[in-house]
Amino acid sequence: MKKILVVNDFPIFPIVHGGKVRIFNIYKNISSKFQITYVCLGNSQIIEEKQISENFREISVPKTFFYKKIILIAKKLMGGSVDDFVALFFASYNAQLKKIIKPQIQECDVVILCHPYMYPSVKPYLQKQIVIYEALNVEFGLKDSILPDTLLKKIVLDRLKQTEQDLLQRCDLCFSMCDEDKQKFTQIYGVESSKISIAPNGVDEDFYANVYAERTFKKERIIPVPLIIFLASGHPPNVEAAQQIIKNIAPKLPNAYFLIAGSVCWMIHNGTLGKNVGLAYFITDEEKGELFRLADIAINPMMSGSGTNLKMLDYMAAGLPVVSTGIGARGISIQNRVHAVICDVETFPEEISHLINKKDVLAVLSRNGRQLVKDHYCWKNIANSMIEEIEKRTGEKK
Repeated sequence: MKKILVVNDFPIFPIVHGGKVRIFNIYKNISSKFQITYVCLGNSQIIEEKQISENFREISVPKTFFYKKIILIAKKLMGGSVDDFVALFFASYNAQLKKIIKPQIQECDVVILCHPYMYPSVKPYLQKQIVIYEALNVEFGLKDSILPDTLLKKIVLDRLKQTEQDLLQRCDLCFSMCDEDKQKFTQIYGVESSKISIAPNGVDEDFYANVYAERTFKKERIIPVPLIIFLASGHPPNVEAAQQIIKNIAPKLPNAYFLIAGSVCWMIHNGTLGKNVGLAYFITDEEKGELFRLADIAINPMMSGSGTNLKMLDYMAAGLPVVSTGIGARGISIQNRVHAVICDVETFPEEISHLINKKDVLAVLSRNGRQLVKDHYCWKNIANSMIEEIEKRTGEKK
């Protein structure tokens, strides 16, 4: 069994946002064909090794005291999350990380960079291994759009762009989330499109089978008004979307109740919410399933971002009718008003109001959305297509 080393700057657990969901599901499935070692930086005081499945393990290396101090300083200077940028500049100085990465690379057949931020830590030890860039976003474009204008912005963006370009030139294969991201890579970096393969986000369709069945046969309304939900992490584009709900969508629909759930709540809880907006903070998978059973409509008023939104696939797998912006639906083969309603954020109140009273339309969107996910966005099928691409490259270098 060939060996794959995956390197990233954060651990898989706890699985609290879309990136971790993807990493867990993709590599758990790929481990049916390859032996996977996932090396990352963690917050423990010691090196920790965790066996995730039979052929899938995680090695978490402690961040140094100096590294943690740099994170605190960078947060004050730039605002928001800076962990990935600190990894880009300083992870390669971590002596324990070097001691782990060097022998792991020597033993493996394939090295996968999940995000570009750890590439400087990996590059010195690469030899004849297949190198793959799993691009969860077009990182340069994403960071350029969300970073506040500070003195450090240009410095970190220049380094990020240089690193991402270097990785794309060095790699044998790039997995991109969607065609839009693939086009951006070719436009920004001039990379050959033949080097890029699409590996979209997915969903555990089986997990939502019972939720869908119970939604379909739901007899009674649990709460007296329509329930509209938005689930998201604290990622800046999600915060922007949540603010759209609070300021521009919910106030125009006083007879509906909007529930925002996930770690995005911590980013907005100090503001004024309005009478018909609630926050659910962290919810378990079981609580999410129950919420999906109760909700009438799910929304995704994203105004920026890159890659694909896992929340969209979760919504549709559960049979929730969805209203989304085009940006929120990017990378998913959605036909407007067949699988979901796609519109500008300014028309969300009108579209939601219209759907609330159209049970037949809601039923069609529910059925079609779930079928789309079953046909094209199952984690196992996505991982299998990635396995095929990896095997092509390893076969070429036998």
